[in-house]
Amino acid sequence: MQKVVNWMQGSDRVAFFMLNQSWKSPSTDFFMPIITNLGGAAWSIISCLVLLLNDNIVANKVGQHLAVSLLISHLIVRLGKKFLPRLRPYIVLENVYIGPKIYKDSSFPSGHSTAAFCSATVLSSALPAFSVVFFALAVLVAVSRVYLGMHYPSDITVGAVIGIIVALIV
Repeated sequence: MQKVVNWMQGSDRVAFFMLNQSWKSPSTDFFMPIITNLGGAAWSIISCLVLLLNDNIVANKVGQHLAVSLLISHLIVRLGKKFLPRLRPYIVLENVYIGPKIYKDSSFPSGHSTAAFCSATVLSSALPAFSVVFFALAVLVAVSRVYLGMHYPSDITVGAVIGIIVALIV
């Protein structure tokens, strides 16, 4: 069993450095901190409020679905960070590119990835023609978290799964 754990941790680190270092350029350094905000609390709250305060009944229902899904998924992420604490990559690994904003809480699972995939799932159910766009943005948010040194690939993968499953159940 320990061999499997070691292999998974090694693979996670290799994938981490591929996303954190190999894609480094002035343009990704500029865009990744912007993209990562699409999975942040401010964007999530604003999205919910815009939909909830809309006079359109369908938009309002989507806003309710999104708000409840984000709330539940956020609670799951908080529990994961509390009971499965994992130090962030920039704390553990050397030579990590770090974005402008540093987080001190646990790395596992990624809350930004959870919110992005939860939102993509809810919005895709309402606007299926834009599903590819919603999920492409969610993937970019998740990749940005690794690029900015905040998460391992396994953190963003579990976050994506949590977001999708919660949105589908709600």
